[in-house]
Amino acid sequence: MFSRLILLVFSVSLLFSCTSKVIILKGTDKELYDTIIAEINKERKYLILGGTDYGKLEHLMTTLQIRYPYSEYTREAYVLHGDIAYKQKRYQLAVQQYNEFIKNQTNHPKINYAQFMIFLSYSKLIRNKDLDLGPSLKIIELYNSLPQSYLDSEFMERTDKIYNTARKFILKRTIYISKFYIEKGEFGSACSRIDNASVFISDLVENSYETQYLKILCLAKDKSNDVSIEDLRNSYKSKFPNSPFLDDLDEI
Repeated sequence: MFSRLILLVFSVSLLFSCTSKVIILKGTDKELYDTIIAEINKERKYLILGGTDYGKLEHLMTTLQIRYPYSEYTREAYVLHGDIAYKQKRYQLAVQQYNEFIKNQTNHPKINYAQFMIFLSYSKLIRNKDLDLGPSLKIIELYNSLPQSYLDSEFMERTDKIYNTARKFILKRTIYISKFYIEKGEFGSACSRIDNASVFISDLVENSYETQYLKILCLAKDKSNDVSIEDLRNSYKSKFPNSPFLDDLDEI
């Protein structure tokens, strides 16, 4: 009950900050809920016309929460706010709203939906031009702690795709960052990047001929270790006989 009150106060204060007049609309809780869903799902038909009216959504959400604070539809307030934020491409805010929903509505039938939308929101935060691995690492962290109810859900197939995309992104960025440190002559830092990635994607790191080549290169250049480079070189050739880095490896 307290969490609902907090959400209600937040919604009303937000509305007052955006407009000088609060419009309380008519309709049953079911009618208001259906109107909210329909408004969220509106698609823009023309370049500047159509699409979701976010001002109208503000009024609809406030009306639902003020007039029907104990309705089964009002229980979905956080997830609806999450859907609105996601539609606006405010993915961090969407994650916050979905997390609040999961925390406050532990037995709600839309828990798995909210969890999937968190995965989807984080996937939208993965950017090729950004060095931040945070969203990808969060996806892996969440994936590894999923409950059985989610593993058996309709969302699992799409979640697997998001998870695998995040793993590949971490490998790609690890290679990029390691090369960056190698070019600067910071071989220890380059090697540590590879080791850090191994904590999350050990199979991809171990089976990547480029990553393993970079690791051997770093170890060979870093005079602070006493690893047998010859043994590593022979092991590499055995594991990756068709690697394009074999000639480079012989020159280390």
